[in-house]
Order: sequence, then C-alpha cells, then structure tokens
Amino acid sequence: MKNVALGAALLLASSSAFAGLISETGTFGTQGSSTDVPLGTLNSIISINGFDNSLGTLTGVDITVFAQIDAEGSSTNTTSVNGRASVVMQMQEAWQVTTAAANDYVFAGPSFNYLSDESSASGFGMAPGSTFNFALSSGELSASLTGVNIAAFNTGSAVDFNFLGLPSTFLSNGLESGTGDFVNNVATGSWGKVVVNYTYTANPTTSVSEPGSLAILALGLVGFAASRKKKA
Repeated sequence: MKNVALGAALLLASSSAFAGLISETGTFGTQGSSTDVPLGTLNSIISINGFDNSLGTLTGVDITVFAQIDAEGSSTNTTSVNGRASVVMQMQEAWQVTTAAANDYVFAGPSFNYLSDESSASGFGMAPGSTFNFALSSGELSASLTGVNIAAFNTGSAVDFNFLGLPSTFLSNGLESGTGDFVNNVATGSWGKVVVNYTYTANPTTSVSEPGSLAILALGLVGFAASRKKKA
C-alpha cells in the first residue's frame, strides 16, 4: 500500500521551468526637439540595468539603439536689397554609440554636408524684410547592435551606452548687391534611446497538492485496493 500512496503523491507533485522575456529602456532628450539637449559636442550616456539573476538563467540579450538630430532656425533679411540664405549641418566627428557590452555603431560618419536647406534653389529670392525658416532632421535612426557580450549584463551592475558626436549647424547669407545684415537664429539638439531585451530560463518551481487532497486520494486508493482484495 505504501508504494501505491507514494506513486500517487509523486503524480501530484510537478516541477516546471519556463522561458521569460523582460525589457529595459533608457532615453535622453526629447525626440524631435532642437533645444532639449543642445549641441555642441554630443556626449550623453544611457545606463541600462543589468539582468536580475534571481529571475533565472540569462540566455540571450538583444540591444536596439535609436538616435535623432534636429536643427531649427530662421534667417531674416534686414537689408534693403534681395538676398539669400542657406543652412548646412556638418558632422565633424562620427555620430555613434559606444559600449563595453557590444560592438560600436556609427549612425553617420564625418560629413561636411550631412543635412542642408536654402531659401531658394538659385538666385536671390529673399526680399528685404523676409524670413527664411528651416527645420533639418535626420529622422529616427535605429540599429541592432552586434557582438553582444552576455556576461556584461550578468554582473549585477548597470551597463552604459555613450552617444557621441560633433554636429554643427551653419547659416550663410548673400546679397544681390551691396552689404547689409541678416538676423540669424539656430538651435541643434539630439535624442537617443536604448532598448535591451533579456531572454532567460526561469528558475524551476515545484508545486505539491495540499495534504488533505493527498490524504483523500490515498484513502480512495486504499479503499479500492481493499475492495479488490475482498472480491478476490
């Protein structure tokens, strides 16, 4: 009878493990803003929490990085003759994200004409007193990082992602004749985001039915066995 009861107890006890997915996200700046993180030199760090090892065993790490640069401004012709205005955003250094946990990624290499606009395709179309408004944007750029070092996320410490670059926006003006002044305004800002997805195998859990349920089942088995013995 002990063997029958033990078998029933083992059937009611179960061990289970499952695969899990959690995400960590960090940002700086405001997407689309030219003033929230003003540039100059871009040097912004996003820190992402490492994996919580109490959840189980880390099996995979997927990293996606996002970035955007925007420039807005205006140029007003305050002279008495027609003029023109043009604007150009230069990348004087590579615009990139670096981390010790994966390969670096370059959003854009050095360029003297990364983004540009002008008051007119040719000629001097800005009449006296008129204003040329512009808005330059890289749009949202994104990439999945390669060469991910899973061990870097198992240390219990945060992992840093450093967004670097040296974008500069320049306004230039010309007049049809003579000399004069333009009033120029320009602002350049940046936004960035990092999304890290952790896949893991959760620690196994064991569930056992309540003792009362086991006792009822055991009694049922005893009764069943006694009945069969009596009939025999």
